Amino acid sequence: MRRQLQISLSLLLFTCGVIVAVEFDIEPRIPPGYQPVDANTEKGMWIELDEYEWEIRNSALLVTDKEINQYVKNAACRVAGDYCNDIRIYIIRNPYFNASMTANGVMQVWTGLLVRVSTEDELAAILGHELAHYTQLHTLERMRSLNNSMSTGAIFDLGLTMLTGVSVPVGQLAAVLNVVAYSRDQEQEADLLGLKFMAEAGYDPSAAVRAWKTVIEEEENAAVKNREPGIFSKTHPGADERVEILESFVRQQYTDFKPDPAGQRKHIDILNRYYMMLMEDQLDTNRYGRTEAILQTHQAIGVDSNLINFFWGEMYRQRNLEGDFDKAKKSYNLATQGDRPVADAYRNLGYIHLKERSLPEAKRYFRKFLEVQPDADDRAMIEFYLQEKQP
Repeated sequence: MRRQLQISLSLLLFTCGVIVAVEFDIEPRIPPGYQPVDANTEKGMWIELDEYEWEIRNSALLVTDKEINQYVKNAACRVAGDYCNDIRIYIIRNPYFNASMTANGVMQVWTGLLVRVSTEDELAAILGHELAHYTQLHTLERMRSLNNSMSTGAIFDLGLTMLTGVSVPVGQLAAVLNVVAYSRDQEQEADLLGLKFMAEAGYDPSAAVRAWKTVIEEEENAAVKNREPGIFSKTHPGADERVEILESFVRQQYTDFKPDPAGQRKHIDILNRYYMMLMEDQLDTNRYGRTEAILQTHQAIGVDSNLINFFWGEMYRQRNLEGDFDKAKKSYNLATQGDRPVADAYRNLGYIHLKERSLPEAKRYFRKFLEVQPDADDRAMIEFYLQEKQP
């Protein structure tokens, strides 16, 4: 059984020119197997939460593939220890960075989180943070507070809009997430207890710092270079300060942990297997600065280069700035190299040459596409173009 966790911490940090003192005595506030005790309030909330879970379970955007679910579940249960049986994990096709946990043990992991962490350790850091919110009853406290201003059911209806909407404006998404956001103290408490959870599970605590830094850098780069709105700063206040506290805590308490190469390899294998789904959703956001940052990260950690080149081509083709057309062709060609060509790259090259009125070249790529992917859904259309004659 996991030993009782306790953090006794006193830090003095020079943050943004100000001395910040952090003092915590933290241990889980609920035991494994927690059930609501207040018949007048908590059980009513549990009914709402059960209905919410039913909606998630039946959502069209629920990812049901066994391998990716098992991967996330294994990491979550390793972090959760004796709390493992209390949580149910749902992976949702949503391209934004988010994970959350309800008071009755429903943990959601958005696919946008999976493309932004580079290792299993970094994934464990985020899951540990959410588990800490659960064990500290932060979600329950937030629900009680919201009940004073609007019905719990209304909040969860808004949440389901975020999960199941085909296209949700970023501003609307940020507004809803901001309503249910935790306080700064709650976030800091979850940061530190989550760090303890992952360290107890044998994960590298410094991965928590890396994970948060990656997201902060993405937000900053998108804001400066592309003037794109963000949601992270609204839902995670004081992000820079929190990272400094985490980094200082790791330096003081966890000096002997080293990254596990097997954890990175496992995560890259998952990315390679589900890359088409994950990155298609990211491209659909039309937030090209973020897509560039993600692709650059994936190049650095060793994701299949053909898959990455294909999505560089997709990004250039969709963005369609001056010079992007030629960049797309080059990227698609790179995606066909080696013994694992991306079939869709051949098809897209065929359409590009068809648009350029180069029918022989278009046919050459279309034939390669059908050779690599003979059971393609659009085979009839491709065969139609193969029968075309040069005007």
